[in-house]
Amino acid sequence: MATNRNAVVLSALGLTALLASGCAAAHGSTARSAEPTPNLHYLKKSISEYHDSGRWDADIARADQRAREYLERRLAEGVPNPAIVLDIDETSLSTYGYEAEHDFGYMPEEFDRYVLDRAPTAIPATRDLVGYAHSRGVAVFFVTGRREDPRMREATAQDLREEGYPQPAGLFLRPEGDHDPSVVPYKSGAREGIEQQGYRIVLNVGDQDADLAGGHAERGVKLPNPIYRTP
Repeated sequence: MATNRNAVVLSALGLTALLASGCAAAHGSTARSAEPTPNLHYLKKSISEYHDSGRWDADIARADQRAREYLERRLAEGVPNPAIVLDIDETSLSTYGYEAEHDFGYMPEEFDRYVLDRAPTAIPATRDLVGYAHSRGVAVFFVTGRREDPRMREATAQDLREEGYPQPAGLFLRPEGDHDPSVVPYKSGAREGIEQQGYRIVLNVGDQDADLAGGHAERGVKLPNPIYRTP
């Protein structure tokens, strides 16, 4: 039942690039770094400090606010049958507790147990964005890389409810038989299917470039994630 997530925490260079790009993405700038690659211990420490200082939450809040402003504008323009699509992990729900407990390592079976225990917690700024959208009659869809399985589906849906998210119009989990090295075909295909239902996807929100690639949305909004990357 392992999720499709490639942790890069053993690559110091990868972590450096992700931390820089995560912060820069939230501020709408391009990351540039000519600094020597730091020790892995200090990279992990920098992620912890980014989280514990509140800067990560603040960067997420800024990105979600830009998303809300775009959604408000489109609603004022009278966009028909509006919808928003969101990723779950590190977009709607945080798994930072797992990351910190496991020293930023990724073990699929243990991560799945964490999810099945409904341990991930809401990301407040994203929950506020979704609450606003739902209150305005916008259809909310979640498209996650978590694998389709009855237990995983139920745990995911229940965790979202318990963490204050409204009932979505749809929850998509990645088919167990989908072994494409990239999540892009699955996620963009899910969005295409939503469009075929007659919805206009105004916003697509995720923490990975792969969450946003492939079209089928007016506006993609990238949230920072300095820990891992999925293709």
